[in-house]
Amino acid sequence: MLELIQPISKRDQVVKAVKEAILAGTIEPGASIVETRIAQQLGAGVPLVREALIELEHQGFVERVPYKGTTVTKLEPEDVKRIFSLRVELEALAIQWAKENVAGPDLEYLRERIRNMEKAARAVDLDQFYENDLAFHRKIWLLSDNPYLVDALERIVTPLFAFFLMKTSRQRESYVDSAAVHGRIVEAIPTSSALELREMMKESLSDWKDGMLTLLFPETE
Repeated sequence: MLELIQPISKRDQVVKAVKEAILAGTIEPGASIVETRIAQQLGAGVPLVREALIELEHQGFVERVPYKGTTVTKLEPEDVKRIFSLRVELEALAIQWAKENVAGPDLEYLRERIRNMEKAARAVDLDQFYENDLAFHRKIWLLSDNPYLVDALERIVTPLFAFFLMKTSRQRESYVDSAAVHGRIVEAIPTSSALELREMMKESLSDWKDGMLTLLFPETE
């Protein structure tokens, strides 16, 4: 069957085109992005490209530094280790606090994200996998009811997810396993204590970090 044509704005078309170029490796991690050059190549205005880059920064795919320009997100092994050392502690705190605020609809939302992750893992659709994975974690951050914690996690975790998506190879089983781990965490929320959930989150993130380092930087292992 044919899919329905989806209406998409010019801005979203630019976002899609640049993101696809990044994921395909046409624009590599660490590369500078010149707005005028992108505008010329896509036949779009510079203001439109600038808006698209702001959205891609929000998604974690690019880094915009005032007076220096925009580059594609690039992380070294030490960057990943440092991010995870902070992420493990903050996300453990987030789920500990979220325990007090989780209701039935929240659990169903998290389960739906996991079902989508499982489906994407089986199809080796890493874009959809990471989109749902990040939505899963963002929900837990929000349930912590601490906007400062949410902002901190958004700042450090979003580029991490984007870089993983850029660099990870298509190994199906690791993603199926990851979805299962997320599932165990969700099902433990109603019955486990806040401290037990905290330790469960710390353990799962530490294991994921080790797996990702091996996958992303095999030459350093």
